[in-house]
Amino acid sequence: MSFFKKLFLSKQKEFQKAEVLIQEQSPSCPITAIVEQDNRVVYFYLWGDDKTNFGVKSCWVRNLKKAPEKLEEKLMNKGIPPMLPEQFCKFKDGQEKLNGNELKIIWTEEGDSASLLFKNEIIAIIPSWGGQNGFYGYARDCIGQGNFAWELKESNALLDRIKKSEQYWNAWNNELNPFQVQQPLILNSYDETFGKHDKYYAIDGNEWPPKGLYLRKGESKTIFATVGLSIIPMPTVEMYTENRFDLNRIELGFILDSVFSDKEIQEMAEWISGQSSIPWKSITFLGEGHTINFKPFNSKTFNSVLLTNKLDILPKPELEDFRDSKINFLWMVPISEKERKEIMNEGSDSVIQKLNKIGEEIFSLQREETI
Repeated sequence: MSFFKKLFLSKQKEFQKAEVLIQEQSPSCPITAIVEQDNRVVYFYLWGDDKTNFGVKSCWVRNLKKAPEKLEEKLMNKGIPPMLPEQFCKFKDGQEKLNGNELKIIWTEEGDSASLLFKNEIIAIIPSWGGQNGFYGYARDCIGQGNFAWELKESNALLDRIKKSEQYWNAWNNELNPFQVQQPLILNSYDETFGKHDKYYAIDGNEWPPKGLYLRKGESKTIFATVGLSIIPMPTVEMYTENRFDLNRIELGFILDSVFSDKEIQEMAEWISGQSSIPWKSITFLGEGHTINFKPFNSKTFNSVLLTNKLDILPKPELEDFRDSKINFLWMVPISEKERKEIMNEGSDSVIQKLNKIGEEIFSLQREETI
């Protein structure tokens, strides 16, 4: 277990004695930003909910006393936040204490990373990849690659990203917020691709962020499609791809044969609503080839869905890019446990090929397994 996890999990009493200058919840993820100050040092933390795998991320901000020559390993072993060694400090004699009233936190649009501002100047950033491979975050008052922070240079691309994120969050206070702008555009795309919707559900439970569900109940097929998931980019994507703009926004769809009652359709709508929160609630992302547990209607054969837009028979709505990101529309296709295991072991391509061969049978929960 790392020192910083010990600090929160094993030294909670010490944490409570420390001065918390500012504490703020992420707007979209179960992550809390905390700035803690004692008589020696200031640290910036991102603390994930215990139900997630996010853990605790940290970044040194400033020393308040003369910097030590070497790493304070003995203090670390006791769970005491260490000062940064002098070779990495711009201010080797320490700096004045921070005033919580002069601090501000700005979250990235994904909600899994944050920056700390002092008098409206960015002084620390913990990006989504913080806490990996000995990297913690960036700090204005650090020099080079320190033990608990790296130098925040003027050329760092995150500085511009934070400014754009602040503009994005401020836009939610506008009379015409991002959802109000995007919702009619997405609905119009669905109406053009699938046909005019019969119903539109709000599936946000009157909580932010707003999101809805398109429903078209045709003579042979019932189509569901989410509206608004793409307005907030998914967290952690950039840890797995070079270009987050290719994968970080999604909408989800489901097609079934029109053999279900209104009650069952409502059950399906509620299930889709629940799945639509997975990326942010679990601090993860959903993409092509991923699978999700599936339990509506007590199906004995199908217990998962495959997320894909590669099946030939499925319509492909064209959604315009949003804030430089592609919006990926992913269909939720019911699959069996055997099919899911094949995907886990060999990837989704072979199952997709088999599903393509059976054609319209994929819309029925009574179909046979492909293997």
